[in-house]
Amino acid sequence: MAKIKFGTDGWRGVISEDYTFANVRLVAAGIADWVKRREEQAKGIVVGFDGRFLSAKYAQDCAAVLADEGVKVWLADAMLSSPALTWQVKDRQAAGGVMITASHNPPEYNGLKFKAAFGGSAPPELVAEIESCVNRLEAEKAVIAKRPLPASVGKYAPGPSYLDHVRQMLTPEVLMNFKQKIVFDVMHGSAQGYPSELAKTYGLDLCEVRSSYDPMFGGVNPEPIEKNLAALREAVLSQKAYIGLATDGDGDRIGAIDADGRYITPYQIFCLLMKYLVEKRGMRGLVVQTLTLSEQVKRLTQKYGLETRQTPVGFKYVAELMVKEDILIGGEESGGLSVKGYIPERDGILLGFLLVETAAAYGKTLGQLLDEMADELGYFAYDRRDLHLDLARKDRLVKALETAPPQKLAGKDVLAVIAGDGTKLEFADGWVIFRGSGTEPIVRVYCEAQSDEAVAAILKGAVEYAEQA
Repeated sequence: MAKIKFGTDGWRGVISEDYTFANVRLVAAGIADWVKRREEQAKGIVVGFDGRFLSAKYAQDCAAVLADEGVKVWLADAMLSSPALTWQVKDRQAAGGVMITASHNPPEYNGLKFKAAFGGSAPPELVAEIESCVNRLEAEKAVIAKRPLPASVGKYAPGPSYLDHVRQMLTPEVLMNFKQKIVFDVMHGSAQGYPSELAKTYGLDLCEVRSSYDPMFGGVNPEPIEKNLAALREAVLSQKAYIGLATDGDGDRIGAIDADGRYITPYQIFCLLMKYLVEKRGMRGLVVQTLTLSEQVKRLTQKYGLETRQTPVGFKYVAELMVKEDILIGGEESGGLSVKGYIPERDGILLGFLLVETAAAYGKTLGQLLDEMADELGYFAYDRRDLHLDLARKDRLVKALETAPPQKLAGKDVLAVIAGDGTKLEFADGWVIFRGSGTEPIVRVYCEAQSDEAVAAILKGAVEYAEQA
């Protein structure tokens, strides 16, 4: 069995176990083989890295192998966010990009994302081609020796052109009239410094929290979900801020806290941004979500007369559609979203500033806007649980859901079962999804219903079912 497997968003592994320098060099050699087979070595590969343990060293090894194989290479001279790396690929018209990061995973992980030439997550068929090249080297038991970094490797400063690209998506007159306090939590990730730099452009009163280099992320997983945002909530309340924002370890996801300390769910962020783009910017287009398509999102698209599209889990599927069709907004439940007019890539920094624009344009907090939306369209609660299971238990649970899904869960009749990239059980007043992570030994359980109590009850029943299965 091949040791190296690309999951939903790249290859990831535990540092010093399966994620080693030898394996990083092997993957780099596989990418070099892929580039040469396409005869695109002159177009080059852009290499970047986040702030995880040894990320800079892994990136240097990767760049050295690529260059030694005759591929033109640019290497970042400092850590950067994943969307900043993606923009470099697009801006330089490179054949692709390699980002050394494990995104939101715990600190013992590192990983590698590959970005396509169009400026977004590589589509499945491209990833399969690269994986095939890597697996071929594995089958040959190839050992890729460590090499010095050739003088031919070009260096680039990651920030300036990327921030200019973000600025092109923002509305100066809206932001410059916003005088409220903003707290931006970068969770010790590689997006640190970007919010403050953008804030200077528009004269915004913004402070960053958890904005220091820490490969251990302060002991909190760098994923901007509620259980990890206690520091942001505390800062928002203590500083009497109007809005709190957060990005993950590599800066491509968004999280938010309202002025009153309320957590804003990813679906609510999706709806707020759609509302702003349609009502204030007059924009239209398809609305795309992954498997966990929300009823709240559906109702808002019906209000605006917009068509929806659903894809498997993984932003690469959304990115692929954004290249081909007129997409207003697309994304997934994890807080990874992109909008029309931007590269087809998630970007927590851009989305954060668009949320500031949303609050500024309406003169209301995000919570107030959501309350108005609930009065009009109904209230929808959402939450998730992460089940940490060993591989055997994870496989048994997935198989049970595929072959004999429950007819009842938490006392509710299951009206429909949708299988694919995970298993979705639909009820009269909500749904629950079980999906095995492609990068961690975890089964994630997502739920939406019409009250917080209903969500809690369904998730409790889902966990009990999983334990029995």
